[in-house]
Amino acid sequence: MFEGNVLNILLMVVVGAVSGTLAARIVKNNNFGFIVNALLGIAGAVVGGFIFNLLKITPGQGIVKMISNTFGVQLPLNFVGMIVSATVGAVIILIISGFFKKK
Repeated sequence: MFEGNVLNILLMVVVGAVSGTLAARIVKNNNFGFIVNALLGIAGAVVGGFIFNLLKITPGQGIVKMISNTFGVQLPLNFVGMIVSATVGAVIILIISGFFKKK
């Protein structure tokens, strides 16, 4: 039971760091550092998950199946979707925060 929780937290931090870094590069062409990127990505996952659930879209499932079939790598079915939705959410957060910062 404890191992599953640790793996879920580790996966959340890794996805957050990757998506936060991607969002920072997309919006600002910059990097905020591992901790800030991870926090940005985790917050982005909340925003992106809400938006994709609202639109009833599940991003990335076909990509994970293709990777599994082509390379034999077993990823969680929603791994790519988590990165996509977290990145979209983090980009939205950065854009909105940019509006407030300019004032």
